[in-house]
Amino acid sequence: MTSNLLSVSECIQRHPSSSSSSSQPVVYIDGSWHLSSRNARQEYESGPRIQGAQFFDIDNVATKQDHQNNKNLPHMMPPPKLFARVMDEFGITFDTDIILYGTEDCFSIPRVLYTFKAMGHPADRVKMMNGSLKDWMDAGGPVEWGTKETIRVEDLLEQEKDFEKSLIKYDVAVDAKNVVGMDRITEIVVQNATAQGGERGIIVDARSAGRFVGKEPEPRKGLRGGHMPGAFNVPFDTLLDTENGKKKTLRSREELISIFQDAGVNVYTVEDIICSCGSGVTACWVALALEECGRDPMKTFVYDGSWIEWASD
Repeated sequence: MTSNLLSVSECIQRHPSSSSSSSQPVVYIDGSWHLSSRNARQEYESGPRIQGAQFFDIDNVATKQDHQNNKNLPHMMPPPKLFARVMDEFGITFDTDIILYGTEDCFSIPRVLYTFKAMGHPADRVKMMNGSLKDWMDAGGPVEWGTKETIRVEDLLEQEKDFEKSLIKYDVAVDAKNVVGMDRITEIVVQNATAQGGERGIIVDARSAGRFVGKEPEPRKGLRGGHMPGAFNVPFDTLLDTENGKKKTLRSREELISIFQDAGVNVYTVEDIICSCGSGVTACWVALALEECGRDPMKTFVYDGSWIEWASD
């Protein structure tokens, strides 16, 4: 089984500055995002950042309200043309190896990993560093400081008035795979409640236990609590190992399988597993953990709108 994860030392060895790096092109991408006052883009632009890295903003490279997102849901999977245009700006082609990383206390990198694979980049060419930028720096990985401008979709659209007809070099982008909407979730909820026929599925919610049972408030004001009927709860942070009080890296395969079993989830079920959370970000930790356990990723899906869509409807 091939892992989606690379250790910090493996990532450093593959950096172009390393004497042990190969000639295969590698692009490092900071995919940091925070559900707080922290501004990941500003942190990247001022540094430190991995030397030569790009920045991918899940809120910016997304389907917006005026483009097939009439509910104005946050960071929805992007249209293929937009994703491809950003890849062109990064200098990425279908055979480029990509290493994704984030700053400390960032929990969005599995979402970026899932996005790249869902949008068509070869799964064996995109990896996630199992550690943070701080771990990279502590291990002596090369970094750079000083101002560096990031790519903004608005600027790309302004540069190309006829965006839809612009020439794209990155030609492997597709409509997001293994992503579902509310219709599929409703179908599963009804089937599980009535024992009707059809393609069944299991919903796994990555939110905290308190939010899952409605005892803790949702971080988005005015959003009701609770969970989808029949859903299982596997809080994403239980999947992470703790070091010095910080949730840092994904747990071992054996630990992950045990956590899913304790939650009532059979990792190897033939039924579809739909991963959900607040807005489709930490759900990707569950999807990643399932794949690291050996589950076929083609049988795992992410509910893009997640609780923010379900609870608002």
